[in-house]
Amino acid sequence: MPARFKDAIAIRELLKNHPRGLSITEIADTLRLHRNTAAKYLEMLRLKGEVDRKQIGTAKIYYPVQRMPVVALLTFCRRPAVILNTRLEVTMVNANALAFLGCPLEVLYGEGIEDLPYPLFSDEGFIARCRDAVRGTPAHFPRQTPIGGTRLHLHIHLIPTVFDTGRDGCAIVIEDETPAMTAAAERDAWRERYAALARDQTEWILHIRPDMTISFANEAYCRHSGRTEEELIGSGFLSLVALEGRVAVKRHLASLAPETPAPSLDLRTIRPDGTLDWERWAFSGIVGPGGAITGYHAIGLDITHLRHCEEQLEQYHRNVETLIEKRTGEIQEANRTLLRVIAEKEEVERELLFTRFAFDHASDSILLFDHRGRIYRANRTAADLLGYTPDELNQISVYDVNPSITRSRWEEMWRGALPGKRERTTAIHRKKDGTVFAVEVSRTFAQFGDRMYFCSIAREQ
Repeated sequence: MPARFKDAIAIRELLKNHPRGLSITEIADTLRLHRNTAAKYLEMLRLKGEVDRKQIGTAKIYYPVQRMPVVALLTFCRRPAVILNTRLEVTMVNANALAFLGCPLEVLYGEGIEDLPYPLFSDEGFIARCRDAVRGTPAHFPRQTPIGGTRLHLHIHLIPTVFDTGRDGCAIVIEDETPAMTAAAERDAWRERYAALARDQTEWILHIRPDMTISFANEAYCRHSGRTEEELIGSGFLSLVALEGRVAVKRHLASLAPETPAPSLDLRTIRPDGTLDWERWAFSGIVGPGGAITGYHAIGLDITHLRHCEEQLEQYHRNVETLIEKRTGEIQEANRTLLRVIAEKEEVERELLFTRFAFDHASDSILLFDHRGRIYRANRTAADLLGYTPDELNQISVYDVNPSITRSRWEEMWRGALPGKRERTTAIHRKKDGTVFAVEVSRTFAQFGDRMYFCSIAREQ
């Protein structure tokens, strides 16, 4: 191999180990070359597009190129691509870009990027990134912009390129993500609708992969299993099914077809606490592209209580006569007890009526006052004596009945209140019309429950 090719290869391999770059002097000293020889080979490699350089002060730093030949890029790129030179002028455009931008080549060719009639290309930040790409710094970023009256979601790739002449440039490769994002948004919206629908269901809903692992579980099943959806995803559906039920499930799923769904299946399952339950599951296939079943949609519910009820019903049928006789005896006893309670209640009501009658028709006035001085209860004799109706008596106080009692006197009487303490005295009462008359009074305190009442039995002198 000629020495010049060996030196060029050595320089290229050296720069691969120093991606940040080396100066001509550093390369020459490392490879023990003359500085002019190293500069000659570096310029040759730069023109071939294998290395690139940048100016730092007075030094030229060379580093491995990250550029793509324009011809190769246009040959293999199937997306819209616009090629710029170092002056950021459009020099090449592929057919996909013309179709995407909706304009002929004459509108783009030779124009500066900032002069193109599209908001995407006139943004200062975008132009700055294009300049960086020409200098060798690739970039890719999302951008929303209107094209042809439609707002599109784009992903822009800025790729440093090299022309056949060895000059630098950059390629603007446009990836239209609008259909994918629209489809993803539609998918997420339907997924949210489905999740909301499944969330409100009281029945269990599972999605099962062909390998019988769970890929989705609604909240109802999570509550039933005592695990979160994250814990359930990836776990085996058949792990808690009794052995004989696993064979039945596989047989049912094997018979599934889009037009012939299998009927529901009752399975014996094992709870985490070791108890046995009965569950009823209905399976339907999830059909993917080409009509193939890519998974299963399973709806289940707990029928353990139903099974127990069926067993109990059978037991009831076997013992119906004994049960009826037992219940009949219980009802008869309950009726006898009810009759005794009714009779006791009627007796109590008669006693209460008689007591009320005796209270109302007593020859003396009977007034019951609470601690506030309000009349709690009064008999008819008191109403007749004071000239009030029974309803009006409920609106007056001890101060209206006995004008000689002041509030301080009333509080003093209550401070010495003791149940059963009696006092006989003379006092005055005042009628509704204002007439004051003398009465002989028997006073006592009576306690009923947790309340104390002042009882005044008066007789007109």
